[in-house]
Amino acid sequence: MKIGDLVNFEARAWIFESANREYANPGVILKVTRTPVGRRQEAFIAEVYWSDGRITREHNSYLHLAGSN
Repeated sequence: MKIGDLVNFEARAWIFESANREYANPGVILKVTRTPVGRRQEAFIAEVYWSDGRITREHNSYLHLAGSN
């Protein structure tokens, strides 16, 4: 994912069900901070501007490109 991508927040664990309902999807990635995890993996934190005007920082595991499954 990169700056400008349209994303949705989606946490698959049951404990985040309320968070899934509270995020105003979609959002636009404003900034990406990459963190090396291992040789073949890379994680990142994205600053996201949501459709309700909020800006949050989210781990890549909770973000999915809008329109993709």
